[in-house]
Amino acid sequence: MFTTIPQISRRLREGLTTLANDPSVPIERVYASLMKVEGYQALSPAIRDDIFRSIEQLANLWFQLLLKGTHPAQPVMAEIEESARRRVHQSVPLEALLRATQVGAREIWQASVEVAEEEADLARELALNVAPFLFEFFEGVAQTLAQAYVQEQRHRTHWRDAILYQLYTVIFHAPHDHASFTTAMSALGLDPSLPRMAIALDAGFETLTSEIRERESERYALAVSRHFRVEREAIIHVWHRGRAIFWLPGQRAELAAQSDLAASQCAQSLAHAEERIRAIGIGLLNEGAAGWAASANEAIRAVEVSLRGATVARVARYSDIALEETVRAAGDVMRYLVSLVEQIGTDTDLLATLNAFYANGRRRRPTADALGIHLNTLNYRLERIEKMLDASLDDAQWVARLDIALKLTHGAGRE
Repeated sequence: MFTTIPQISRRLREGLTTLANDPSVPIERVYASLMKVEGYQALSPAIRDDIFRSIEQLANLWFQLLLKGTHPAQPVMAEIEESARRRVHQSVPLEALLRATQVGAREIWQASVEVAEEEADLARELALNVAPFLFEFFEGVAQTLAQAYVQEQRHRTHWRDAILYQLYTVIFHAPHDHASFTTAMSALGLDPSLPRMAIALDAGFETLTSEIRERESERYALAVSRHFRVEREAIIHVWHRGRAIFWLPGQRAELAAQSDLAASQCAQSLAHAEERIRAIGIGLLNEGAAGWAASANEAIRAVEVSLRGATVARVARYSDIALEETVRAAGDVMRYLVSLVEQIGTDTDLLATLNAFYANGRRRRPTADALGIHLNTLNYRLERIEKMLDASLDDAQWVARLDIALKLTHGAGRE
């Protein structure tokens, strides 16, 4: 990594040896400068201590090279590379890591200049002999750090992809394998006990090549992180049934209805910002592998209903169709409810009246106006419907029953 180490005079060696024996001033300057750089400011105390030790190591290595004229042993270089690999897992950006070498070179040079500033010969020797090697040293360190960082980043990406594939397999093919689910989540550094909500994105991914799709996927993951105010590393993302699925963490004490409303508002913001998104489906908050699978399927179902014209909104909540979907899954209940509408449907005027009645919020005057009929005519038709079904349109149970029956009938073409 380094070329020939320069020979320095006895006088300069004495001055730099004094600095080498106590390099605390430049080390603390480097550390203080770095803590003001974006990428270092929010680090934990333990990580900051690790960075301080790395600064000390580089400073000591520099003085060893210059004063002893010996190249570093392999274990020393291995430790430098290992420090770069740790920065990947500590979420320190590569740009911030390389910034450390620039700051280090500057502060050590400044401290060295202070040693020789009162003697012109030493200052000249420092500028002509030492300066080129100083900057070559830190340039070589930067290259070593960058190579180790990028290698670890690639390794981490492949490793994370493998863990995500395992997690995907458990969720959708072995949802009751709690041990495997917990192992995969723990490997990702995430809490397996937290409830999560699935968000399904449809943005025409089926037309993209796999490479472009992966790039777009990561871009959308960052967009989801931003609009839902969730750390990117906390988001679990997979491809399922042609859609991008993002599981977002909830809170243990959070009510499902609260999380559903908050997610809807965040999804509206995302849809507004990303015009290519055709639909966003929101599943219900749930726990464990089976719960995650259920939430993902709910989100996809909400997308399907949205794309098939049941709603004009680009954001669709499964909670809006949950009752209808539950009834649809119970064949005998569904057949009964549909039969109510079929019974009324023998008279087209009555069916049109009932549809208009619900479309206008069961308000009679607006319903009559929408149908272009007299209020008495409307009341007569509603009475006929009640008599035909032996029902009461003022009874809450019948109101809900007929509401679902109409939705099931109108949604029959969605299957």
